[in-house]
Amino acid sequence: MNPLTNVRNIQNLNKQELERGVPFVQSWHQQYKESAWIFIGGLDYDLTEGDIICLFSQYGEVANINL
Repeated sequence: MNPLTNVRNIQNLNKQELERGVPFVQSWHQQYKESAWIFIGGLDYDLTEGDIICLFSQYGEVANINL
């Protein structure tokens, strides 16, 4: 799936939860509240996995990369 499509799907899910008044303990956010997953787009296609790890490891441990 295109990463931007996935972002839109998550935004729609968030909107639906707000409209329905879903409590936090039942929200999908509860499952990932301790997670530090981020989406980073717009990187140069010439970057290698090692380049990305080197760049972002200064902010914390890079646990997973999906190129």
